[in-house]
Order: sequence, then structure tokens, then C-alpha cells
Amino acid sequence: MITKIGVIGLGAMGALYARHLLKAGYGVVGCDLDPAHEAALEKEGGEVAASPQEAADRVEILITSLPSLAALETVIGGEDGIIHGGKEGQILIDTCTLKVTDKVTLGEQMAEAGRVFLDAPISGTPPMVADLKASLYVGGDEDAYTTCKPVIEAFTGSNFYVGPVGDASKMKILANYLVGVHTVAAAECMVLGMKAGLDPTLIHDVLPKGAGGSTMLQVRGEYMAKSDYRYEDGTIFDIIRKDASIISEYAAELNAPINLFAAARQTFNSAVALGLDQMELAAVCRAVEVAAGYKRDTVE
Repeated sequence: MITKIGVIGLGAMGALYARHLLKAGYGVVGCDLDPAHEAALEKEGGEVAASPQEAADRVEILITSLPSLAALETVIGGEDGIIHGGKEGQILIDTCTLKVTDKVTLGEQMAEAGRVFLDAPISGTPPMVADLKASLYVGGDEDAYTTCKPVIEAFTGSNFYVGPVGDASKMKILANYLVGVHTVAAAECMVLGMKAGLDPTLIHDVLPKGAGGSTMLQVRGEYMAKSDYRYEDGTIFDIIRKDASIISEYAAELNAPINLFAAARQTFNSAVALGLDQMELAAVCRAVEVAAGYKRDTVE
């Protein structure tokens, strides 16, 4: 029976995983470069490890939530990396969004060290993760997935086994394509409606329930309706920039057209140029308003 989980990376997402796991009755050992994040975990009843290696020594299953390939490579194979701790067969659930080839390479590195790597990117905004509405796509050893399923269910709303390492990242590329397109579509729809004289709150109340509804219209449309894009972490535009590069490069490798996403990406660039990159991604609506010559106050 699994009783203790390691969570490496306690930022916007990892902190939420840890919180849900604690509520589900698991012991949690966390590790993060930011002492404030570790202190927050201890305050909620978790424990802190001095390094990924120490975390691996103290838990049965590990989860990573990290911002970059370099960070994950260090956590896995660095001087104090998890492959130097734990035990043979220990499972790592990696929720990061990276290139497919990078995930495959990391999976091979873990296998060579006698560990099991689950490529498991998460799809959902932080509020969706907080509300247990996010989805996890899992690739890798199916038996390992079955073993981890109760743990995964503790911090997600749904989860899907999709095949070998790499296939989950392919699925996440598709999901992020839709997130980008649907977020900009929601913004353009909102601005079109406001210029037509409709109340933005009414737009948000009505449209998500019809055939044109989408998760982004529902979730990010609420920010747009309120013109309130405040966001504590202030990093989500950095994430979409990274994800957009992954999507564009992968589509180019496959000679697959992504015209709608390419257009949406330019709108995100416009939002960054306007200095909105420390806000929630829904602030792309403000960029559309500027392009449309529509003036509306933003909640500070």
C-alpha cells in the first residue's frame, strides 16, 4: 500500500498536488528551490527533503512539477538527483510539458538506472487543479500506471493511459493547441459581443452552455467578463511561450498545418508587448480590446 509521496517542485501546480495528496491521507515529502514554498508545505502538514535524492529515499512514489527540461534533468540525474536515491523500480510521475523526444530520452535514462518513468503532463489551469478538474495524460509502463492510479486520482479530475512514454506528451501538445486557440477565440468573441452592446457577464453566463462552449470560454471567460486578470505567480505567459514553441516545432517536424494556432500565438505576443505578461493568460482579451479600439477599465 502506497503511503508516502514525494513532490519535487512546489510552485503553482506542485503545491496543489501536495495539498490534495495530504487531504487524501498520503504523507507528502516536498522539495523546492524556494524556501517559502517548502515552508508553506510544512505549514499544511507535509515534510521537507533537502534534495531530490533525499526525497526519493523517504517515499514510495515521486511526482515532479518543474518549469524546464534543465530543471528536470537536474532533479533526475544531477549530483543529488533521484536516481541516486530511492530503490530499484521506484516510479516517477512527471507532470511537466516538454518535447516528446526529451521525455523519451529521460525515460530511457530512468530505465537504465532501474527506475520507472511515467510521462504524465497535466492539462488544466491552477484553478482547475485546485478544484480537481484537471486531467492527466499518462504514458509509460501500464502496470506502473495501474499502481499509481489511486495517487493520480487524488489530485486530478480525470486521467487517461494513452500508450508508451512520449504519447502522453503528444496528447498534451494537442491539448495545448486547443487551449491557445480557444483562449483567443473566447477573447475575440467577448470583445465582439461587448462592441455589439452585450454585457460581458451575460456573454459568459450564456455562451458556455451552448454548442460553441469550451473549457477556456468557461474558465478564462470569467476573467474576461470581469476584466480582472490578477495572477499571483505571474509566470503563465512564460509557460504559453514555451508550450507554443513545442507545438510549432512538433507540427513543423510532421508537416502538419496549425494555422489557427499560429494566429493565436501572435495575439499572445501582442499581449506581452502591451506589458500584460504578469497577468493571467485571459489578459489576452485586453490585447484584442486594444486592437478593436474598445476601452474598458481593468481591475488592478
